[in-house]
Amino acid sequence: MSKPVVLVLHGPSGVGKDTVIDRLRQRTGIHRATSSTSRPPRPGEIDGKHYHFYSREEFERKRAAGEFAESAIVYGDWKGLERREIEEPLRKGQDVIIRTDVQGARTWRRKLEGAVFVALVARDRETLKARLIGRGSEDPESLARRLAEVDAELADVENNHYVVYNEEGQVDAAVEDLIRIIEKERCNPERPMPRLLDVE
Repeated sequence: MSKPVVLVLHGPSGVGKDTVIDRLRQRTGIHRATSSTSRPPRPGEIDGKHYHFYSREEFERKRAAGEFAESAIVYGDWKGLERREIEEPLRKGQDVIIRTDVQGARTWRRKLEGAVFVALVARDRETLKARLIGRGSEDPESLARRLAEVDAELADVENNHYVVYNEEGQVDAAVEDLIRIIEKERCNPERPMPRLLDVE
C-alpha cells in the first residue's frame, strides 16, 4: 500500500537545499512545510512563501494552544513549524518536505514517526567552503560559524536513511535521487505512516 512520505532534508550552508527543493517541487508537487516566525518580514520576503509571519503575541498564543510541532527562540525571535504544515497535506495523501539543519533533524527524529531523513551534502568540505566564499555574503565571523556548521552536518551523515550528493551544476541529478527515494519509501512496508508524536 502506498503511504505519503515526510522527507526531512538537511545539509550545511552552501549545499543548495533551497534550489534542490524548488526543483523537486516543480517536478513532483511535494508540499514544502513553511516555518513561522515572530520577526517582521525582510525586504522581498512574502508571507506564506518564505515564512508565516506573526506578531510575537500571536505566535505565543498559537504556541500555547498547541498549534506548533516544534518551536524555539532563535536570535531573539520565535521560530517554529505549525502542525498543520505536516498534518493537512498528509490527510490528503500528499508528500511533505521539511527543510532544516542538523539540530532540527535531531528534534524531528524524536517528534516525527515514520519520517525519512536525508542528508544533502557536497563531495567534500573544500567544495562547500568555496561555495560559501563564492556567495560573497559572509563576513569572516559568519563564515567561520558556517564552516563549523558544515563539520557538524558532515559528522551527522551516518544518522540518516539516505545521503544525496548535490554536485556543482548537477541539481537535476540530486532531484532524481530524491524522487527515487520518495517512490521507494511510499511502498516501504517497514515504514510506519508518518505522524507527529506528542513529546517535548
